[in-house]
Amino acid sequence: MRGLPATGKTLISQKVCRYLKWLGISTKIFNVGNYRRKLHGAHQLHNFFDPANPAGERSRREAAVEALNDMIYWFKKEQGVVALYDATNSTRSRRDMLLAACKKHDIQVMFIESVCEDEALVLHNIMSVKLSSPDYKDMDPEQAVEDFKARIVHYREAYETITEENLTYIKLINVGSQVIINHIQGYLQSRIVYYLMNLHIAPRSIFFSRHGESLYNVMGKLGGDSELSARGKQYAKSLPLLIATHLGSKQLTVWTSTMKRTIATAEHLTYPKLAWKALDELDAGVCDGMTYEEIEEQYPEDFANRDEDKFNYRYRGGESYRDVVLRLEPVIMELERQRNILIIGHQAILRCIYAYFMNHSHEKLPYIKIPLHTVIQLTPRAYTCEEKRYKVDIEAVDTHRPKPKAGGAKPTAEPIVETPVEAAVADPVERPVTDGDKDFGATITTTTMSTTTFKDSAFQRSKGTHRSVKAGATMEKTKEIQSALTEALKANSIANPAATSPSVNDTHTPAVELEGETLHAKVGDATPASASASAHATHKVTLGFDAPSQESNVGPLLDSNLSIETKGLHATPPMARFKNDLQAACLWQEGAEYERTAGASPRDPIMSPGGRLLKKDNWHFPD
Repeated sequence: MRGLPATGKTLISQKVCRYLKWLGISTKIFNVGNYRRKLHGAHQLHNFFDPANPAGERSRREAAVEALNDMIYWFKKEQGVVALYDATNSTRSRRDMLLAACKKHDIQVMFIESVCEDEALVLHNIMSVKLSSPDYKDMDPEQAVEDFKARIVHYREAYETITEENLTYIKLINVGSQVIINHIQGYLQSRIVYYLMNLHIAPRSIFFSRHGESLYNVMGKLGGDSELSARGKQYAKSLPLLIATHLGSKQLTVWTSTMKRTIATAEHLTYPKLAWKALDELDAGVCDGMTYEEIEEQYPEDFANRDEDKFNYRYRGGESYRDVVLRLEPVIMELERQRNILIIGHQAILRCIYAYFMNHSHEKLPYIKIPLHTVIQLTPRAYTCEEKRYKVDIEAVDTHRPKPKAGGAKPTAEPIVETPVEAAVADPVERPVTDGDKDFGATITTTTMSTTTFKDSAFQRSKGTHRSVKAGATMEKTKEIQSALTEALKANSIANPAATSPSVNDTHTPAVELEGETLHAKVGDATPASASASAHATHKVTLGFDAPSQESNVGPLLDSNLSIETKGLHATPPMARFKNDLQAACLWQEGAEYERTAGASPRDPIMSPGGRLLKKDNWHFPD
């Protein structure tokens, strides 16, 4: 960091640190001012910072060197990734000292310079932040302001802005109204620059609310795309009054996920709305639609592993909290750009966003309480985030599952009623439509942002999809899976027609071992495929399946190890891309003809990168 005092350096460093730590990047701030106060005490008046004061210069340099040494030690001994060296670094000689030390230890340097030419902003920063500094404890506010202004004058006398073309830097002028970047290299530097370009200091509030109570909440089930319960619908009707009461006449944009329960909760709000795919609930994979009791019974090892490390545990075929954090990065970027926002989301999603603003660790993140029928208001301040919670007086189940204690009883999510903190129940009220609203209307628009692990809700899962059966029934099921795999590769041929037929002559011999028996099969030759959009080749494949002990989880979603030879194919077969998800493949029927509808591209994909069927309307399906 570099810049004159009261230009927002510490604020910027804290925001960058919070952002990188939220992403899981080891980051730490080394504030030279804190080192100065530790070494030489607080209550240093402006004369201490006068360049003509040799004693003050030596003391300040001593603090700078102490902080620099600690930073280098942190890099080497604690495997740190990003350090924020928070100081004025106002002269070229001080920058050269920093560059030389970092070069010696192979540390890349990127300068973030904050320039503030707006005197009103500087005065606001002095009044809101600097007067609470230990340097001015118990001092008269007016005297403190004058002293700090004199300190700025001393620094300005020796200040040398960055102009060296060979240095890596970003220069923020008047809190981002103008941005100059130079010699930025690599992913991490680019992410920091992009983040800084989205920051602003305009006052705003961010409101969070989970969707109203859903039918799955009442049944204790995870995930799904269920409707609201009767109480959830009542909450949706009461939400407009609550928001209007605490927002007043200020503008607001409502963000929802693309799932039914969040969109239904926003139905009665008259503000502009935007639905984000990235705000969809954490994907529970094979456990979607199950209760915690069912997961513990059918996947006891997974259940225990998730309790052991909830942030990093990834559901089979689904996501972890870490995955969701990465998925939400574009949402955070957009949030930093926006003014007043109401996010109607899901428990895991709001936990991740809340943890970003409140600077919670990854260990605590999965256990943050985000109750139903409650609105959380966060108002960012200079170095903190003010929080208020408003509980609507409508009963709802408690879905919070606390962190299990070592050797203690299992945590459960019981349908208990929460005690209301603040009542705000009323019929929805109409907010006057302003000129700024007319361009948006009240319709919901879906953004192009999405996650690579989304679920396609067009395909319904049958009852008992994830239930276990005895191993004796698995041989028969394996034959069904073989047929499904064959049709999946047939689908791949339709989706990727080649000008010349691919050659598939390699043989692969996976096996299924069940109760001492072994089922062998191999990949056969491919039927030639023409360049015609309707032609296709059938690749014969077999399934390599390792049955766990006496049970195997079978169904359209199967916990198994698939082995498919893919050499020579035009593209990777879909089944190799999503080993745990046979649902899409089972939709294709053996022996049926599949032709493209009019206007469909010959290379219009059937499969998404995550393995779900796409653009179903572009294909004729058998009855």
